[in-house]
Amino acid sequence: MGKKAIYCLGACLLAAQMSLSAVLPCYAAQIGSGATVESVEEKSFITSVTISPGTTVVSKDTKCSFTAYVAGVNDYSREVAWSVSGQKSQSTFIDTNGILNVASDETASSMVVKAVSKQDSNYSAEALVSVRETMYDIQLQVSPENSGNVYGSGTVKEGADVVISATPDEGFTFDCWTENGNRVSQDSQYTINNVRGDVTYVAEFKRIVCRINVNVNDGNGGTATESRDINYGDGMVLEASAKDGYQFDGWTENGNTVSKDSRMPLDRVTQSRTFTAVFTRKNDEPKTYTITATASSENGTITPAGKSTVKEGEGILYTMTPKSGYAVSNVYVDGKSVGWMNSFNFTDVRENHTISVDFAQSAAKDKNDGAEKKPAQTDKKEEQKEDTADKDKKTDQDRKEEKTDQNDDREKNDNEAPGESDGGQRQESGLTGTLKHLNVSVDEAERLVKGNNDAELMIGALETGDLQLTAHNDFCNGKQETSYYNFEAAVDYFLSGEEKLELLQGSAPAEINLYVKDMDGREPEQVRKEFAEKKLPGMSIGRYFEVSLTASKGGETQTISELPSALKVVIDVPERLKAEKRQFYVLRLHTKEDGSREFAQLTDEDDNPDTITFSTDKFSPYAIAYIDWQAGDGAASGIAGKEPGDRRFRNAAGIVVVLLALAVTVTGVLYIAGKRRR
Repeated sequence: MGKKAIYCLGACLLAAQMSLSAVLPCYAAQIGSGATVESVEEKSFITSVTISPGTTVVSKDTKCSFTAYVAGVNDYSREVAWSVSGQKSQSTFIDTNGILNVASDETASSMVVKAVSKQDSNYSAEALVSVRETMYDIQLQVSPENSGNVYGSGTVKEGADVVISATPDEGFTFDCWTENGNRVSQDSQYTINNVRGDVTYVAEFKRIVCRINVNVNDGNGGTATESRDINYGDGMVLEASAKDGYQFDGWTENGNTVSKDSRMPLDRVTQSRTFTAVFTRKNDEPKTYTITATASSENGTITPAGKSTVKEGEGILYTMTPKSGYAVSNVYVDGKSVGWMNSFNFTDVRENHTISVDFAQSAAKDKNDGAEKKPAQTDKKEEQKEDTADKDKKTDQDRKEEKTDQNDDREKNDNEAPGESDGGQRQESGLTGTLKHLNVSVDEAERLVKGNNDAELMIGALETGDLQLTAHNDFCNGKQETSYYNFEAAVDYFLSGEEKLELLQGSAPAEINLYVKDMDGREPEQVRKEFAEKKLPGMSIGRYFEVSLTASKGGETQTISELPSALKVVIDVPERLKAEKRQFYVLRLHTKEDGSREFAQLTDEDDNPDTITFSTDKFSPYAIAYIDWQAGDGAASGIAGKEPGDRRFRNAAGIVVVLLALAVTVTGVLYIAGKRRR
């Protein structure tokens, strides 16, 4: 075929194509107007995916159902693929049906649930799931009922820490906390960590048990109630029965007779106690003791003088009588000064004793020094001198008659007209009270009071009763007079100079009372707590007591909390506290005027193992404390302050200081090294 033919064929094909492009649209229009043609198949597709609910709140260990809605065209698929994200527990998941399973240990606060179209993964939807905080109940119970109180119960968030505490009622002590019958802690304050469920704790209390020990001094003499334990606050009755040939003498506790009745009830026992039933043979001769009384000079007498025999458990009263112009200056019992007094009463005697008295010139004697004595008076004085041996041989009846004669002479002298019995010195008219008794003028008394030289005047006031000084000591075993010294400090503090002059003239009597009260387990809880916190390590507290001072004048009584100078107090060590190699101390807790507390440790000032002597100028709660230590153990006495200047104490203190300095240095070096390393 030539080129010309080929060109012609191409032109024909082009013309045919142009014709078809013009005809096809017309054909399509004919189809739309109802012409019958064969249809073409349409394709399906997804238009959207949604989830219900879109947001929700769920709890742990629960299930939540979600629904996915898929929209599309033609025959599209409604299936979706479910997933969850943000959970922290491996047990939290969502299944193929859209059900979300929240694990019990899930800790996430929120999660996201997602649904993705299986036909077209480009279409999906999400829902926000919030996890509700779990709350748990903490319940507390008490066992047995009404034995104490508990604190800390309530509703708490999961994972929280809770502190619970328990306090016992009177008569109980805290034992432990239990959960489901298992002991979990012996501390009354207990912390529950990371709470993960409802829980119930029981505070277990134990009733305080007091031991009542009952002994007999002689098993052949009789029988008594057996020892036994009783609950705190309960009571019981002790009974004793003497055997033939014996008699019951009484119940004793700590060496003191507490009852003479064979049947003794004990009400509301609050501590362990020990009692002894005392039996003696009938018609047995009682044990006796000797008391020797002497006067140091011829300026007065003590009655009865010499040696006196006293039955065990009984007493005897001694009277000191100074001669004209003299007064009692000091009295010594068993070699120890007990101050100035005109009488001393031994009670419940159970050992030998001695008593002696010193006399000194009185104010009235000083006043009359210049007066000339009558010969008759001198003769009378010589007649009063007696040989010591003759005094010892006097009978009790002779002593009674002598004392009666002395009292008659004194009464006669008081009633005699001025000038008849005062050695030529006429008694000043108008004198009253103690000044009349001492024959001292008001001016002279005023001079002595202002010069703080009124001791003899105050002694005279004790003689007349214008001034009364009394001690009430629960730790004195009946010997009240030996429980204090230098009561003058209280007199000078309580009475002004003018009040002393009124007292000496009999117009304003005064009374001062010192009380040493055994608390016997009745001390407040706060007092016991403060003493326990402030005492030295290794020191034990054996007994609590209170010391108080009251003074009365003009019908009014006041309580004295402090004195400018100290009183010296002597107490007997309770029998149950006595032990070998035991050092005693007295602890004091004083409340000052501003309300603050002042703690002090007082040492035992005497060498008698049966007594404790201490000086104090403050009146408040006290405690008997002690330290047990072996012979040669210098640390115990040094730490407690018995010998604060002892070389061993100073060496120990030096070692402690060096060790503390070394510890501080090492700590500093370690701190700096740690800083550099970081």
